[in-house]
Amino acid sequence: MARQWRCAVVGVGVVGEWHVRVLPRVKNATLVVVCDLNAAKAQAALDKNKLAGIAVYTDEAEMLAKEGDNIDVVHICTPSGNHLDPAAMAMAAGKNVISEKPMEIHIDRIDRMIEAAEKHKVRLAGIFQNRWDEANRALHAAAQEGRFGRIAFGGSYTPWYRTDQYYADGGWRGTWALDGGGAIMNQSVHAVDLIQWIVGPVKTVSAYASSRIHPSIEVEDTLTCSLTFANGAHGIIMGSTAMYPGGGVRIEVGGEHGTAVSEGGLRRFKFRDERPEDKKLLTDHAPGLDEQWKSRIAAGLPAEQRDAIMQNLGLLAKASTGGGTSATDMGTELHRRNIQHILDAWDAGKEADTFGPEARKAVAIIEAMYASAKKQGEPVEVK
Repeated sequence: MARQWRCAVVGVGVVGEWHVRVLPRVKNATLVVVCDLNAAKAQAALDKNKLAGIAVYTDEAEMLAKEGDNIDVVHICTPSGNHLDPAAMAMAAGKNVISEKPMEIHIDRIDRMIEAAEKHKVRLAGIFQNRWDEANRALHAAAQEGRFGRIAFGGSYTPWYRTDQYYADGGWRGTWALDGGGAIMNQSVHAVDLIQWIVGPVKTVSAYASSRIHPSIEVEDTLTCSLTFANGAHGIIMGSTAMYPGGGVRIEVGGEHGTAVSEGGLRRFKFRDERPEDKKLLTDHAPGLDEQWKSRIAAGLPAEQRDAIMQNLGLLAKASTGGGTSATDMGTELHRRNIQHILDAWDAGKEADTFGPEARKAVAIIEAMYASAKKQGEPVEVK
C-alpha cells in the first residue's frame, strides 16, 4: 500500500499557491503546513482553496523544528535564485524536496542541491510539468521509438507577453540575482527542457538577446538561439515576453521519416510508418479540444462544478497557455500529474523522471545561451 506523503510548501506566491491548490488532488499526498515571509498571504492562499487546519509559519527553520516529525516532503516555491538555501535546509533535516522550475539559476547551485540529497540520503526532484502534456509525450515517445529516423531539426518557441507591471510585482522578476535571467530562464525554461528531452542533449549554442520593450529590467525579454544537438541535428530556441498578446508554446521536430508539432495539442504527427493510433492521437489531442468538451459535457453547470469535472478528466491542462498578460493564466492539472509521478516513483524506491541531474539539463543549456549572448553570438558548449 502506497504511503501518504506529508507535504510542506515553502513560498506561497503565484506558483506556491498552485502547489497548495494541487496537493489535495494528489492521491498519496497531504498538505500539512505552509511557510512564507508573509503569513497573511499564506493564509489567503489556504482560504482561497478552502483548506483549514493547515499550520502557517514565516520561518523555515522554525517550521522544521516544530513540525519536522510531521513532514516528509518540502516543496520549494520561492523565487528561482533562492531555491538552494531552503532546499538544503530541508534536506539537512532529512526531508525530501520537490523544487519548482528552474531547480536553481546556476548549475553549480543545482550541483550543491544534488550533493545535499546524496549526503543526507533523501530524494530531490524538479517540476517540469509540460512533460506530462499528452502531445509532448507523443513527440517524446516517437523519438524514443526512432520514428523520426535521423533527426534534422528540433525547435522550441515561446512567444509570450508580459507587462511592465508583471516585472514590478514581487520585486524579484527580471533580475539576474533572483530570476536568473528573463524570458528564457523564467518562461522558456519549460520549452528548453522539452526540446532536449525529446531530441537529446544539446552540444553547442549561439545566442543573441536584449530587452526590446521592458526598459526597467536587467535581463532579456527576447532571445533567439541556434544550436547543435549531440546527435548532429540542428535547432532553434526562441523565447520572448515582448510579443503582444502572447501565443502558445510550439515544439517542432522533424527528420528523414517524420515530423511532429505540439502547440496547445498535436498540430502535426506524420510518419512514413503510419499507424492506426496516430490518427487517434491527433483526434484526442487536437488543439482547442478542451473548449469543445467544455461546451459538450459541462453546458449549463456552475463554473466551479464545470471546472471540477474538467480537472478530473484532465482537460484543463491545455485550457490556457500562460502566454498572455497574466502569469496566473495556467491550468494546474499538469502540475498534479508531475507531483503524482514524483511521489509514485519514490513509493517504488526509484528516482523521479525529473530528478536532480535531469532538472539540471535545461539550466545548463540556458547558462550556455546567456554566455553566448554576452559574446554576441559566439558559440558556447553546454557543460
